[in-house]
Amino acid sequence: MQPVDALVDALNAFTPTVLASYPTVALLLAEQAERGRLKVGLREVWTGGETLSPAVRQRIEAALGCRVRNSYGTSEFLAMAWECEAGQLHLNTDWLLLEPVDEYNRSVPLGQPSSGVLLTSLANTVQPLIRYAMGDRMTMHPDRCGCGSPFPVIDVQGRRDDILRMRGLTGDVALLPLALSTVLEEQAGVFDFQLLQRDDSTLVLRLPLAGHAGREALKCCRAALQSFAVAQGALPIRVLGELGQVVPRGRSGKACRIVAKGG
Repeated sequence: MQPVDALVDALNAFTPTVLASYPTVALLLAEQAERGRLKVGLREVWTGGETLSPAVRQRIEAALGCRVRNSYGTSEFLAMAWECEAGQLHLNTDWLLLEPVDEYNRSVPLGQPSSGVLLTSLANTVQPLIRYAMGDRMTMHPDRCGCGSPFPVIDVQGRRDDILRMRGLTGDVALLPLALSTVLEEQAGVFDFQLLQRDDSTLVLRLPLAGHAGREALKCCRAALQSFAVAQGALPIRVLGELGQVVPRGRSGKACRIVAKGG
C-alpha cells in the first residue's frame, strides 16, 4: 500500500537479508534495484500468493543477486508447500491433507490437474478445517523428487493479476494488483470486480451489480481508486464503469481481477 519510493527507502534503511512478498511486488523491487535505487544485500527472496513465471523469477534473481524460492499457501493455512533445491514445490503432508478433486468434489488421480482442492488441517487445534473446499487448481505428481524429500511434488495454478503502469509527474507509476484489490475491498466494500486498464490514465471497473446498487458501488470505488492512485504519485485518473458484468475466471479458477492494457 506504500508508494514505491517510501518502500524502497524503508528497505534500504532496514537492510534485510531475506524478503518475503508477492511476485508482483518482488518484480517492482527488482526494477528499483536495476535503476540503482534499491541497495540491499539479499540472500533469498521468498514469493507466494501469485503465479511466479520463469521470466519473472529470472529477472528478480538477476536484479537482486539472489535465489528466489517459491511457496504455496492460503489465508486458511499460510504455508502448505515450499520449494526445494530442485525447484519443486513439496506439500507438507505432516501438517495437512490436500485432496485434488474435480468439479463434483470427486477425487482426481495423481498426475492429473484438478478443478479444486479440499484442505484438512492437521495442525490447527483452535479452529479445525476438515475438507475445506478451495478453488485452486493443482496437480499432485506420483513420482518422488530428485532432491530426496518424501513429501509429494505439486504444481499449482495461482492468480495472475497485472501491475498497472499509470502516468505520473516524472514517469510511470506502478499500481500493484494486491494493493488495488485491498483498496476496493476495504475502502469501497466491493469483493467481486474486474479492473481493466484502458490507457495510462484510464481504468474500467466491471461490477456484477446493476441499477442503483451498482451506481452507488461504482461511486465509492471511483473515489477510492482515484485517491489511492494520487497517493502513489500518479496523475489524476479516470475510472469508468461497466455494470451488470460477469467477472471472468482464469485457468486457476480464481477471478482475473486486475488486467493491464493489452493483457
